[in-house]
Amino acid sequence: MKLSSNAAVANSPMRCIERPARGPTGVRGFTMVELLASLAVLAILTTLTAASMSSTLNNNFIYATQTEFVASLALARSEAVRRGLPVVVGATTPAAGNAFGGGWTVWVDTNGTGVFDAHSDPVLRSHEALPATIQVGDGTTTAFGFSSMGFLTQGTTVDIKVCPNDGSVAGFDITVQPNGIVDVADVAANTTPCNGA
Repeated sequence: MKLSSNAAVANSPMRCIERPARGPTGVRGFTMVELLASLAVLAILTTLTAASMSSTLNNNFIYATQTEFVASLALARSEAVRRGLPVVVGATTPAAGNAFGGGWTVWVDTNGTGVFDAHSDPVLRSHEALPATIQVGDGTTTAFGFSSMGFLTQGTTVDIKVCPNDGSVAGFDITVQPNGIVDVADVAANTTPCNGA
């Protein structure tokens, strides 16, 4: 039986290896238009992300400030009951429109005067000043205390707001009732009392 020439080539141990197909010759890469379009999209996305991140950071800072202030109130109330002495939360450096923005101090009023005496009144907690962009209180209340029963010493409700000065993000309204109970309410951005005014 005679094999055809095609069959002989197919069965031959020396087969031809095909070369891969080649594309057009030349340099491959991005064109200038493609590169500029990609950079423009990247710049837009970066700008949007930065604006969103700034708002998120401001929200977190307002929330952290509110949490720290409420924790100081809880400490003052519990220490007043535990020690059987009045404990005061007072603004470190009160300012008009931002009473507690300069920081606050929680101290035991051992002599019962309601005025801090560095020689006899122990400090339980001190909070540093906040950035000027954060407002804590409106300036009318610069100090208030808790009695040995856990009630407010002045007997009237205390209202403290924690807001950004420009009202750009949401804030909080902290209410301390005469019985010492603390209530925190969310306040939407650009609404009273966090309207930037």
